[in-house]
Amino acid sequence: MISAFNRSQVVLAVFGLAGSVVCYVLAWLFFEHGAEMVLDACALSTRAAPWTALLALACISFSGWCTWESGQGFQSYSESAFYHDFGGGAETAGDHRGAKMTGLAYVLSQAFLAGPLLLLRSLHRLRNLVPDEAGLEQKLAHLLAMLQAANKWQGPSDYPGLEREVLLLNFMKKLDFSRHNGNVRFKVRTFEGI
Repeated sequence: MISAFNRSQVVLAVFGLAGSVVCYVLAWLFFEHGAEMVLDACALSTRAAPWTALLALACISFSGWCTWESGQGFQSYSESAFYHDFGGGAETAGDHRGAKMTGLAYVLSQAFLAGPLLLLRSLHRLRNLVPDEAGLEQKLAHLLAMLQAANKWQGPSDYPGLEREVLLLNFMKKLDFSRHNGNVRFKVRTFEGI
């Protein structure tokens, strides 16, 4: 159970790191090409374009880090600052063009933020692998079997001294957790069809 979980986390981290590299490269190309176009249109030397792209990547990385530190991540379009509710009436042509522009800005912002967010998520996965300690696998399997046999919501007081194991099972997505009226409850996660 532990080795399968850790292996899945390493695979997800590798894919996340690859995705991060792709997003950073796309952001670099976008900002370098954009800076070259603006500098060329102003009849200035385009030698500063790579430095402009590097500065943009530094800003994106800082923004991604701030987003990660605040416990946030990717946003849906309706949650973003680019979303405009035009009301329930018929859209005018200007509203439609505005929605197209803000939609494009939203997609670009999420693609650019994906670089640092995927990087940080991957590093978090690698740092938080479950330790493969002697006897821990058996403890987790035994506790999981006990929880499956009970097949009901329970609390930490039902398993004194096994709080760490309960938390590890939750971390490995084997349990459903609930907090109701300040009481923590958990039970074995059931994988029912959709």
